[in-house]
Amino acid sequence: MTLFESLKLFPKVDLHIDFLGSISKDTIYELTKNLNTRDSVDDILDFDSLIDYDNSRDLVISLLNTYDNISLALKRLISELKENNFLYGELFVNLEKFYKELDKEVIIRKMLEIIREENINLNLVIEIDSIMNKEDLYNNLNILYKYYGKGINSVYFKKNKLDNLDSFKALFDKFIKDEVPYIISLDTKINSQDKDIYFSASRIIYNVMEKPDSTFIDSIREHNVMLEFPITYQSYFNIYDDLSNHFVYDLFKENILMCFTTIDRTPLDTDMLNEYCKLFNVFPFNLHDLVNLNLSILNSINVSIDVRNNLIDYLREKANELL
Repeated sequence: MTLFESLKLFPKVDLHIDFLGSISKDTIYELTKNLNTRDSVDDILDFDSLIDYDNSRDLVISLLNTYDNISLALKRLISELKENNFLYGELFVNLEKFYKELDKEVIIRKMLEIIREENINLNLVIEIDSIMNKEDLYNNLNILYKYYGKGINSVYFKKNKLDNLDSFKALFDKFIKDEVPYIISLDTKINSQDKDIYFSASRIIYNVMEKPDSTFIDSIREHNVMLEFPITYQSYFNIYDDLSNHFVYDLFKENILMCFTTIDRTPLDTDMLNEYCKLFNVFPFNLHDLVNLNLSILNSINVSIDVRNNLIDYLREKANELL
């Protein structure tokens, strides 16, 4: 069996599936069949800049303007995940991006119903943006807490680069007190004022260009924080001149808890097979590494003990067949 064939059959784990960034071209064509020509859609989806990237996301957002369209998009995504030997994932949902006339709680309820009907190991992550007004923030928090442990298992706090996290300390204190895992992105070095917030997170999306220093590494080890790396996204937009010099494999060998994001050159790609292939082409990963990587991820996810053990047993069984 070739490496590609083994990777294709390998159980996929993805902790950051961006719902708005996971709508396939075929789904978009169907949703736009009465609105646009195929050529006009192609013009929007074929891009080579961050501006075009934003335009393509705007197109997707404009199409998810009914509950039926949202349901169709989610069912198509789940079908694609199953075809890709999907094992476990977390779907990021930003409720502020949907059509304002739609009820946010109804959106979540319908999404959770579809996930249950499709019998797939997929949890929702609610996105909260630092630029939200108080009313929207409270509404999102109410939904988070109402469905926490019932299909929603964490929250992503999306920080504006200019925001001071200290002004949100009460919110993070509440998450910590209530034992609600939160995810936060890091775009620069952590200042002393924010370090408690970062090191209390369940996961840090690491967008810093430099390898973390020993103090940072010691802190994430001590607090069991996972680092998430959007490798291919950073590569496509030339954040790194030479991806082969990226430090991620060194961190893996140092037993740093980590995962990878499937964000690719379009916002229309949730393909872990493609992601795995890129990791193997650029870095010296092997199948044993991939097994260990995904086992460490499954051991850290916020699910019941029974679900976790079943996922781990299945991964080990399939890995033994491929190794």
